[in-house]
Amino acid sequence: AVVSTQSTGEQMNKKKKYYGEAVTYYQEYVKACVNNLGKGKKSTKKGDKKKTAKYTAQKLNEKGVLVGIEDVPESSYRAVTIEFSSTDEVGVFEVSGKLGGLNIEKINLVFEDLLQLQYEGVSTLKIEEKVIVNVNLLIFLLNKKFYGVE
Repeated sequence: AVVSTQSTGEQMNKKKKYYGEAVTYYQEYVKACVNNLGKGKKSTKKGDKKKTAKYTAQKLNEKGVLVGIEDVPESSYRAVTIEFSSTDEVGVFEVSGKLGGLNIEKINLVFEDLLQLQYEGVSTLKIEEKVIVNVNLLIFLLNKKFYGVE
């Protein structure tokens, strides 16, 4: 019984090491993929212009990307503008918004974090305790608008 317990323990340690190495490999692979997403695009000599995609909350809601905004009724979504902009850092997007004439605080959205949530089966993400988005559809939107992937 002691020998089989030791044998099982050794096998579990081998599997733990194997899966640890696999996780490290996949993390490096994802980083390389995210870094390569921005490559291959032709750049202008005047400096790369940051890409921007601007939507009303109503449009994002119709697309299914926006699930809801706390304290803002759907009837007011036309007055809310949400803008996604690329940053100097690959895979990081700046998200800003306006409600009527008021600016909403800018936040950074990390593409790799969205992919991790998708992998974990998380369907929605609450941003800044106010805005609820559909993770899969947001990934699709960012891929389409910023990386030309459909």
